[in-house]
Amino acid sequence: MEAAAASASEIKSFLLLFFKKEVLLLLLFVTDAHAECVMNRATLLPITLWQNKLYVPVTINGTPKALFVDTGAASTTLSEAVAGELGIPRDFDHTVDTFGVGGKESHLYIGEVDSIRLGDIVIRKHPVPVAAFNQFMADERTPAAGLIGADILSHFDVDIDIPHRQLALWRVQGCTEVKPDWNGEAASVPMQISESRHITVPVRIDGVSLDLLLDTGSPNLLLSTRAAARAGATPEVLEESRQFDGFGVNDRAYHAWMHIFRRVEIGGQVFGDVRTVIVSNGRYVNLGDGLLGIEFLKRGRVWISYSTSTLFVQKNN
Repeated sequence: MEAAAASASEIKSFLLLFFKKEVLLLLLFVTDAHAECVMNRATLLPITLWQNKLYVPVTINGTPKALFVDTGAASTTLSEAVAGELGIPRDFDHTVDTFGVGGKESHLYIGEVDSIRLGDIVIRKHPVPVAAFNQFMADERTPAAGLIGADILSHFDVDIDIPHRQLALWRVQGCTEVKPDWNGEAASVPMQISESRHITVPVRIDGVSLDLLLDTGSPNLLLSTRAAARAGATPEVLEESRQFDGFGVNDRAYHAWMHIFRRVEIGGQVFGDVRTVIVSNGRYVNLGDGLLGIEFLKRGRVWISYSTSTLFVQKNN
C-alpha cells in the first residue's frame, strides 16, 4: 500500500509539473502572438484642401511636386506635363484602362519613376500610368503632378485628419484588429476591398442602407439616381433641386442634381444635412450606389485600415 501511495504521489507531482509547463508554453505562445501585432507610423504629411481635393507634398525623381490623394484610383498616375518635364520614359505598347463619372474608359500609357518620396517613405522603380489631366491644381498657382492611388496607399493604414490638415501612413503587421490612436470614441464599419483595391462601405442615408465606394478623389458625396430614389430623392423630388452639368472621364458631360439628405450614418456616427450630388445611372461603371467623397469626409476624421478591412470614422466636434 505504501508503495502504491508513493507511486500515486509521484504521478500527481508529474501531472502538476506537466500542467504548469503547458500553461507556461501557452502563455508564451499568447505573448508571442500578441507581440506579432506591430503598428508604426511610417510618415506624417501635411494636407492642402483645394476645391474639395486632398493634396500632399511629394518628391518625384528628386523634384518637389504635389499629388492628390485618391483611394478610388487603382493606380498612382502622373500628368502628361509632369512626365514630360521629368523625362519619364513611357511604354507606348501597353496601356491601362480607367473608368469614372461619365462612364467612358480612358487609355493610359505606362511610365516608370525612379523614386517617389512621401515624407519618410521612398518608393523606387514604380510604374505609373500617364494621363491628360493637367487641369487639376494643388492651389491657385500650382498644377498637381497627378494622383496617389491604392497601389501605394493599400500597403499602409491611412489616417486622414482633414480638420487638422494631416495625413499619416501606418505600417501594420500581424494584426487581426487595430485601434486608431485617437482621443474620443470612433465608429467602425467593415470594408469590402476588391481585387482592384476599390473600397466599398455600408452607409445609411435617410434610413436606407446603401453601399458606397470610398473615394477621396471625389469632391462630393455622390449617388446614382436609382440609389437616391431609394433614399427618398425621387424624380419628383429632384425637380425641386438645383440642376447643373458637369464633366467626367475624358471630359464627357453629364447632368446632375444637388440634394441635401437630412441624415447620413456610418457605424453609429450620424451626420446631418449632407449635400449630395446625384447623377444618372447610365453614367456609372462599377461604382455601386455611389461615392463617399470629400464633401462628407471633411466633416471628421477617417482611418482606412487596409490591413484589417475596417473603416474608422470620428465626427468632428
